[in-house]
Amino acid sequence: MARQKNEGRRQAIIDAAIVLIAREGLGAATAAIAKEANIPNGSLFTYFPTKNDLLNQLYLEIKSEVIESVDEGFSDAIGERAQMLHMWTRWTAWGARNAEKRRVLAQLSASDLIPEEVKLAGYTAANRSVNLVQQVASQGALRDQAPAFAGAIVESFAATTMDFMIRDPARADEISLSAFEALWKALR
Repeated sequence: MARQKNEGRRQAIIDAAIVLIAREGLGAATAAIAKEANIPNGSLFTYFPTKNDLLNQLYLEIKSEVIESVDEGFSDAIGERAQMLHMWTRWTAWGARNAEKRRVLAQLSASDLIPEEVKLAGYTAANRSVNLVQQVASQGALRDQAPAFAGAIVESFAATTMDFMIRDPARADEISLSAFEALWKALR
């Protein structure tokens, strides 16, 4: 008979993986993740048959969390600028609040351990924001560039902004808004 899965244990594994991968990188051992989650090592494999399964699920869950945060209230924003500002402030605020998750997502996004079809699923789920960036960028200096290039510029801009928001939390909102103004001018 198959063992009953416990959602609390599953979440403990995810949370432990975030902590250890943020600290040690993708090479963090499953035994260390299980220890951090306070479960027997073999129990980890009840929830995630392989480490790659864990990493892929981790990627999708963090990506989904970012998308949910950005999409919340998105439809209330009217016009491209208001929508971009909404997307930007929600995204950078999430990143500033979730430094470990952001660090893990960056490592996973750059890793060959996450197959292209899984990365594509994350990209597709973010279609509202991706389409908006492409639409805005198509009107400015980047209009003749590949859409992925504009997206990469926006992601780099966001990462830098989040880093500075974390360094100076008292000015985080000001930093985010200043960066948005610069980004908007760069895209338009």
